[in-house]
Amino acid sequence: MHNILLAYDGSDNAKRALQHLIDFAKEAPKPLKVQVFNAQHEPVMYGEYVTSAMVEELSASLMKKSRGLLEEAGAQLAAAGIFYETHTAIGNVAEQVNEAVKRLGCDTVVMGTRGLGSFTGMLLGSVANRVIHEVSVPVLLVK
Repeated sequence: MHNILLAYDGSDNAKRALQHLIDFAKEAPKPLKVQVFNAQHEPVMYGEYVTSAMVEELSASLMKKSRGLLEEAGAQLAAAGIFYETHTAIGNVAEQVNEAVKRLGCDTVVMGTRGLGSFTGMLLGSVANRVIHEVSVPVLLVK
């Protein structure tokens, strides 16, 4: 694990994944490079009166939220002396994680999981489950 993509959404589980990564970095044999990544689902709009300005405004709002989450994670990584970069995307989360892994040359994905259990996860679908099947690198799930 050297160039790690941290999928961060600001949830308690993502915060635990961030802390796990910080703890791991303290004992890692060489310095880590962390790519902090947040993907927002594309806005779904219904109706006949949707303008491009409305879509742009929603997208800008999502990106602002994403940047705020990344700043939160980045502050903790900086305090721990860990090199990091931040990245945002809008779209299907699992697909965006996969694209980021390829584009950034990451060798591992670290992310939190809600731990819904097999039955609930089967009904709702799990972002973590989809990421595991999308990416070609190891995925560390932190509960």
